[in-house]
Amino acid sequence: MKVWGVLLVLAAVVGCSTTTDPDLKPTRADITISGSSTVPLRLVVSTDFYETINQLTGERGQVFNSADTLTVETLPYVSSVQLSDLGSVVVDVSNPSETEATVRLQVAMDSGQSPYDQTAIMSQGGALRFVFSYYSPTF
Repeated sequence: MKVWGVLLVLAAVVGCSTTTDPDLKPTRADITISGSSTVPLRLVVSTDFYETINQLTGERGQVFNSADTLTVETLPYVSSVQLSDLGSVVVDVSNPSETEATVRLQVAMDSGQSPYDQTAIMSQGGALRFVFSYYSPTF
């Protein structure tokens, strides 16, 4: 039952956003992780990835070409990430510990999109993930 609870939390807290307006192409993502956690959290950020789509279920996934992974030991954690020319980013914060953590993930893009702002009580393996993909209307 615990696994289903984690899966339901994951399904509820994954945020995805896309845009094609050339004026809305972001160059920076501002990340804030807050909450109450007595255990270190894992943060993975990638600006170099591609997306996959399961043709049977329609589920989207991301495959990282490169990513930065770090341990967040003190909250709040605040960072800005410069985006590549693709203007896309994945931000994933997870709890690798058996101790529950209450975590709020906020990601604001510098191009004016509505910020991502989600809170979760994460057991071991729980995660909050934000994915933003910019799609250019012209190539």
